[in-house]
Amino acid sequence: MNGIDEPTYEVLPSHHSDPFRDHVVRAYEDSAGDWQKVLGEQLHFQWGVFGHPDAPRPVSLDEAGLRHLERQLTLATGMGPGHTTPRRILDVGCGWGATLRHLAQVFPDCPRLDGVNISAEQLAHCADLVRDVLRPGRVHLYLCDAADIAELPDPEQPYDLVVARGVITHLPPQVYETATEAMARRMRPGSLLVVSETLYSEEFLAREPRPPADADHLALGHRKSLRYITDVMRDSGFRVRDERVLPCPEDAARWVLELKSNIDVHFPEEASPPLEAIRRMATDLAVALLRQEASVHSIVAEKGPA
Repeated sequence: MNGIDEPTYEVLPSHHSDPFRDHVVRAYEDSAGDWQKVLGEQLHFQWGVFGHPDAPRPVSLDEAGLRHLERQLTLATGMGPGHTTPRRILDVGCGWGATLRHLAQVFPDCPRLDGVNISAEQLAHCADLVRDVLRPGRVHLYLCDAADIAELPDPEQPYDLVVARGVITHLPPQVYETATEAMARRMRPGSLLVVSETLYSEEFLAREPRPPADADHLALGHRKSLRYITDVMRDSGFRVRDERVLPCPEDAARWVLELKSNIDVHFPEEASPPLEAIRRMATDLAVALLRQEASVHSIVAEKGPA
């Protein structure tokens, strides 16, 4: 990042061949303004916690998304030794920057926060978003494939906290395995990996065919199970400290149906291919969530000894 006044991002060369990468990039080529009409101003794109349906006031998508993030951070920080401030944080697949910005606010004394993403469109928005955090020069952004995390600068400074929310769903299995191994190499023993991911039952995966690449406009074709996700973590030297369904199925179904409603309101005739994909899949996904064939999992894993 080049100074406090003009945040930008650094491009890291890729050492891996991943044809699916272009699908992920295309999924986020629309302007942030269009996505804000669907997700809310803050652009939290990883589900939401709404709370009791009889609450005295409605909960917005922005507030629900922040509640979900805060719930995960509470679970993670409660496991740390004395709630020690992380010295270095990594946000993998940092999106438009909502999670990274919040981490910079929650940990004002953390001297280094890194965000990586493969979408230049999202990183440009993220760079603008972090301008107002305390000492924005602490935040470094990288256009970087998840498989190339090991190539991030300053390998002698290990990460104390790594967050990966909604990114694993975009990764082919080999890329996920490579990225998890790379994260483990760049983390100190005892550090925490916080994951939020949409996962599927083994029965669902056996029954439902993978969508063809030319129809996979959200780059979600590489569906995964909880067992696979956590097995890869353990093989890479992590110990799962906490795993739970979060948000609950009812909140997750409400979240995806609210996205569909916003698309119907703001793009009644036709939306871009990624938004149309959300509109088409929302109802079936909500049903799968309520049937617990799909679920959103929060996972907190600890890096084991070297």
